[in-house]
Amino acid sequence: MIRIKTYKSILCILLSLTLFSCDSDNDSNPENNEQVSQNTMVTKEKLVGDWILVSSIIDNENVSPSEFECLKKSTATFNQDDTYEVTFLKLGSNSTNLCSRTVTQSGTYTVVGLNSVTFFNFDSEIKLIDDTLQITSKVTNDNEEQDQIDIFIRSDNSELEENPDEETDNVETDETDEDNGDNTFDGTAVIQKILGKWQIDSDQECLQKNTIEFKSQNVFEFIQHKETFSRRDLLDYNVSVSYPLPESIEATIIKGNSTVVFDTSAECQFIKTSTLEYIVKDEKTIALKNNPRVKFVLEDSTTIKLVHTFTDSGNNEQIREFIYKKL
Repeated sequence: MIRIKTYKSILCILLSLTLFSCDSDNDSNPENNEQVSQNTMVTKEKLVGDWILVSSIIDNENVSPSEFECLKKSTATFNQDDTYEVTFLKLGSNSTNLCSRTVTQSGTYTVVGLNSVTFFNFDSEIKLIDDTLQITSKVTNDNEEQDQIDIFIRSDNSELEENPDEETDNVETDETDEDNGDNTFDGTAVIQKILGKWQIDSDQECLQKNTIEFKSQNVFEFIQHKETFSRRDLLDYNVSVSYPLPESIEATIIKGNSTVVFDTSAECQFIKTSTLEYIVKDEKTIALKNNPRVKFVLEDSTTIKLVHTFTDSGNNEQIREFIYKKL
């Protein structure tokens, strides 16, 4: 009887020593636990915030500008409380260009490790890859199932910034829903003064190539150049390209009354040619038809000033002015 009790006592002691040894091993590697915690924190910091879609590829080909016009408005938001929401905007019926189809998915996520996240309640494959969020889904085109890969980047990504060092007269020439009101002024005499080609007054190599040519049918041709272009320019004209921006980009986009050429191999990589209508408001003011944000002020027979009113990223109204000289 005594031997049995002794045996049990020895067994308990050995078991206790084993458990203690395991706990000791875990406690002896605090660096491992600290590294896991650090990876989790770094990944979550990278993930939390607002993301926008910048590239969409189907079967290894970039989607068309008409399709990307809606897709580029897709967003993803990741919150500190481990919840997320991803919203895709798509074209509506074939008879409309409105982005009337909205697909939204939301759920929770768990950060597993460095750049490793598990997403719950999401139908497609979603991965955090370096500075991008990559979502792979299945689409059917002509009865063939294909992979669609959408790339999101954070809304504060430097690729979305304009070049603050480059002066540009790139203005919003698209028509708006606003009109210029009834105009009864006889602008015949003013038109005779402005007919012909005008060139911007600048010492910058690309900018000085910009011209305006007024024609007698209340139409003018506006040509604008920039030395470089940004991701923001590409998005404005519905161009889907990979991330980060590839070294070589060539694209020609027709949007409304404008044709835009992107070419990284050209001296001036961005060229926009617009054919627009104008209205003579009075003896000094020429306005764009259906676009009150742009006007010209005739200062004398050889000088005209372009005035562009716009809203900046902080929702503040700004005004840019450029001087053109008659050729």
